[in-house]
Amino acid sequence: MEKEYSKGDLHIHTKYSGIMKYMGLKFPDSVEEPRNVMKYAKKKGLSVIAVTDHNTIRGGLETQKLEREFGVEVVVGSEIMTKDGEVIGLYLNEEIPKGLSAEETIELIHEQGGLAIAPHPYSPICHALGDKIFQLDLDGVEVFNAYHRDGIINNIALEKVMENYHKKPVAFIGNSDAHLAKMVGNGRTYFEGTSKDDLYKAIVNRKTTYGGSPTPLWDIILWSYKIVYESEKKLLKSLFFRNELDIPFYKKILAMFSGLLYIGTPLPFISGILGNYYLKRKAKSKLKEVHI
Repeated sequence: MEKEYSKGDLHIHTKYSGIMKYMGLKFPDSVEEPRNVMKYAKKKGLSVIAVTDHNTIRGGLETQKLEREFGVEVVVGSEIMTKDGEVIGLYLNEEIPKGLSAEETIELIHEQGGLAIAPHPYSPICHALGDKIFQLDLDGVEVFNAYHRDGIINNIALEKVMENYHKKPVAFIGNSDAHLAKMVGNGRTYFEGTSKDDLYKAIVNRKTTYGGSPTPLWDIILWSYKIVYESEKKLLKSLFFRNELDIPFYKKILAMFSGLLYIGTPLPFISGILGNYYLKRKAKSKLKEVHI
């Protein structure tokens, strides 16, 4: 009898993921609703997903309420900022504060019975752990991150993990790092069984593998467009309701004008293409720094 293998995506963001800063400006990291995430998880044939919003488990808890409706199991997680780089905690039931050391964060994850994963460990654009992954009590390492399209950063992670596997065995994890529901499932973790309990056992026993394909540039452009579009709607609402966005009126007008300029011109496409080129250059520079 053949073994049954399922697909999971264990690095997904929703509207609860907080604020990011880019070129001095502040934007939502994601504006995606949990329901949309679940729609795409089902469409992509995923058995399990993990919602890992930045420094909070709220998105995971909200998405978990939709399990029965969509037939996709949800692991509650969080992508936690530590002093040393980001760490993903899976199977959490309590918040873990940001700003601790990686060692302290992982200890708190394990105290909850959770699992600790290193996301994009060699990313040049995210707060990554780098070679410190081999000094930590990690359960898995993300060797494929679909959001990193360059074809270099993931290879560095994979080769490094394979090179050190005899000294530091970990589960091989593949994820989408989705910030838009459409991106869910672009990166996948394969495991034996069908449930999140099966996935837990597979990670602990280091019996997972990975797959997927890089997120299309168009989807990243669409993500930036949606971020600005939803921000524009919120700014417009704030002009009529005082409890929305407590910032000076002139700043709201300036932000709205800037947003309209962005979504009403080819700027999303231009910035997407330039950003893609920039990230490839950063990845090539990272390859020169890292000895494999």
